[in-house]
Amino acid sequence: MSKLIEVTTSEKVKKIEEVAKLMRKYIIEMASVEKTVHLGSSMSVVEILATIWLGAMEPRKCDERPTEHDWLILSKGHAVPAFYALLAALELIPPHWVKTIRDISSPLQGHPDDTLACVDAPTGSLAQGFSFATGVAKGLKMKGSKKRVYVVLGDGELDEGEVWEAASTAAAHSLDNLTAVVDWNGFQLDGETFKVKNKGDLIGKWKAFGWHVIVVDDGHDVASLLEALEEAKNVKGKPTVILAKTVRGKGVPSIEGTKQQRIEPSEARKLLEEMS
Repeated sequence: MSKLIEVTTSEKVKKIEEVAKLMRKYIIEMASVEKTVHLGSSMSVVEILATIWLGAMEPRKCDERPTEHDWLILSKGHAVPAFYALLAALELIPPHWVKTIRDISSPLQGHPDDTLACVDAPTGSLAQGFSFATGVAKGLKMKGSKKRVYVVLGDGELDEGEVWEAASTAAAHSLDNLTAVVDWNGFQLDGETFKVKNKGDLIGKWKAFGWHVIVVDDGHDVASLLEALEEAKNVKGKPTVILAKTVRGKGVPSIEGTKQQRIEPSEARKLLEEMS
């Protein structure tokens, strides 16, 4: 790697890490005003979203025609606070909006709604976002567009049969413009994934469905995510899945690595003070 490339990559990593730090602050602000926010699963996906948006996708204005931009679809729609935090950190929405989350008059609802600029697909029912992403990737191919589709799933979401139907379809159509990233944090709503429904050999499963598989051992390491996303761009003839191992609740000590969602107001205030 040349020194110029090393410097450019270093600067990009630093920028993404700065955005991720601000995202965590905004997510905690949301959780402090709305107790139903999915805090744990939002905190685990922070670096994944930031790195896709700032490191893999072409710059977005959020008013482009469908075939003229890269797509980012959050199939694990309950983690939308992390996406709102990304938009706020980049000032694509007013930052003060984060404190209105789930208010009936707020544009920031509990799951992605494509009436909000930059939200590429309404999601919420697990696996439907993945099917939608597969369809978009196929449509872009049919239109001759060179744009790419990125879709983020949770590991608990892999319980859904629709995930594997879409995975089979994407491979059958050689959708090498589709990259799926699994937020592999080891938890789903009812507890640890291996206890709720053991996922078995995830690497082998995705390979058996015809996908190129990349494993990122630290899904919070921006440099590793950038490398994986760059590798995915160079894969031809098949879709790519990145299995990113993350920590649920990353950045909130009392819930890290647990199924807990809520934090005490005193802890939220302390964390926000430390982040200021």
